Amino acid sequence: MADEKKYPKNDAPLPLLQKPGAIMQTFSSQEEAELYRLKKNLARTDMERFQMLCRLIRIGKMLSSAGKTTH
Repeated sequence: MADEKKYPKNDAPLPLLQKPGAIMQTFSSQEEAELYRLKKNLARTDMERFQMLCRLIRIGKMLSSAGKTTH
């Protein structure tokens, strides 16, 4: 196997793990998880909220058109 490709070894973590606050969070109860999500959502900027709204609208349009079948 002389023509075997050699790839550089990359020990760096994935880009997702390099973001601050991108840790695996565990919760002892459902209430604690919901409280964490609420606090995280309240800390979002207006632009992040707008982008999330647009994303949800696109997903809603996609799902509503997927339910229509024609013969």
